[in-house]
Amino acid sequence: MKYHIDSSVFNFNWKQVAISFWQRYPNPFAKHVLSEDVISRRVVGQELHTKRLLSKTNNMTHFVKKFSRGETFTFVVEESIVDPIRRLITTYTRNVAMQNIVSVEEKVVYKQDPQNKNMVVCERKAWIYSPLRFGASGPVCSFVHQRFKNNAVKASNGFRFVLENMFSPNEQSQSANIPGQIYMSKEMMTEGAKKATEYAKKHPKVLIR
Repeated sequence: MKYHIDSSVFNFNWKQVAISFWQRYPNPFAKHVLSEDVISRRVVGQELHTKRLLSKTNNMTHFVKKFSRGETFTFVVEESIVDPIRRLITTYTRNVAMQNIVSVEEKVVYKQDPQNKNMVVCERKAWIYSPLRFGASGPVCSFVHQRFKNNAVKASNGFRFVLENMFSPNEQSQSANIPGQIYMSKEMMTEGAKKATEYAKKHPKVLIR
C-alpha cells in the first residue's frame, strides 16, 4: 500500500475557486480526462452534494498491462461536498474499474487560507492499494503512485489555468472587497452547478485534444 499527501495554494478567493470548481475540464493539463457526467446532485442543509463519473485514459507499463487485459481507459467516481458557510469544498474520488488490479482513493479539501482570505489552500491525500499477489502488488502500487503524483501536479496546474482564465487579477481583488461576496448561498451554488452542467451537455468533451 502507498500513501500520498501534498498541498498547493491558489491565489484566488474561495468564491472564485468554488465557481471554477465546476469548470475544471477541459484544460491543457488534463488531457487524460476524457469525459465527465453528473450522476446526482442535491442540496443538504446549506451543502451541495454532487456525484460525478469521469472517464480517463489508462496508460500502463508493459508489466501492468499483463493484468489490465489491454484496457485503455478507466472510470472514476467523484463525490463532492460544497459548504459555503465553512467555505470548504471536499471531494472523495475512487476508481470503479480495474479494482482487481489496483484501488486508488483520494480526498481533497479546498479551504480558505486562515491567514489570507484571498487565497485558498488545497490539501490532497491518497491511498493506493493492490490486491495482486506473488510480489506483483509492490511494483503496481509504485507505478500507480508515481503516476498519481504526476497527475496531482497536473490537476493543480490545470485548476490554476482555469482560474486565471476565468478571473483576472483585477477581478480577483474587486470580488474580495464587494460586500456580500464572502460566501455563496445554496441557491447560487445550485444555479452555478446547473449552468456548468448545461454547458457541459452542449459542449460534450468526449475527447480532449
